[in-house]
Amino acid sequence: MSVSMSVSIEALLRNLQDEDETTRRFAAEDLGDLRVAEAARPLAAALEDPSAAVREAAAAALVRIGGSAAVEAVLPALRSDSAPVRNAACTVLARIGPEAVAALQRLLEDEDKDVRLFAVDILARIGSPAAESALRGALEDRDVNVAAAAAAALGEIGTPAAVGPLIRALKANSWVRCAVARSLGQIGGQSAVEALVGLTQDDDELVAFAAVQSLAELCDPEASRQLQRLAAHPNPVLAAAASAALERVVRHRAIDSPSLSVGGIP
Repeated sequence: MSVSMSVSIEALLRNLQDEDETTRRFAAEDLGDLRVAEAARPLAAALEDPSAAVREAAAAALVRIGGSAAVEAVLPALRSDSAPVRNAACTVLARIGPEAVAALQRLLEDEDKDVRLFAVDILARIGSPAAESALRGALEDRDVNVAAAAAAALGEIGTPAAVGPLIRALKANSWVRCAVARSLGQIGGQSAVEALVGLTQDDDELVAFAAVQSLAELCDPEASRQLQRLAAHPNPVLAAAASAALERVVRHRAIDSPSLSVGGIP
């Protein structure tokens, strides 16, 4: 079915409530083609349609409409008791992209920690500079899971601008510090390496292990001495991780420093 001038918006909105699944799906598709803002709320309601085809058509239409109308219409679905509806809302907002960032940043102040967590996940998927800026603020969230998710998201986006805020977040609890360690390893750079070397001495061995793993990924020679010390750590898991990381650093430097060995660093 294609949109024609003879088909009114009102008729399409009525068709969106029709008993026939195909009629509802075509109505959703056509409303998306028309990109009419007034259709955003009825389409958002259609994310709960019993038909998967209608739900998919409604989601695609909302993305096509975009803008604040679609964003504001979809936001309430993040609070739905239905996981598929929440997932559809997350996907729509992520696909709308930067236009949704301001609303999502507002949700980072929501009383419901699950809503804040959804907002972090969507911002990570958007990945724009504005989304990254919002995520930096979420590093200080009062819920550890939200703060850790924000740290992980910044690592996935991976810009150097996130290194400073991530390092400042190392004052948080162990779970957040583990997430920060992984993200610093994803981003890299001198400041990240220095922070990771410091984390290898963390009182929590899980944090130290995460730092070692990140240093191994970076293969940075500056970490060699610290990794060598940790290779003799009484915790066998941490010691093995440090030894493996050190071997990777050695292999990485082998071409430039053929005399380098695990037992000695020139």
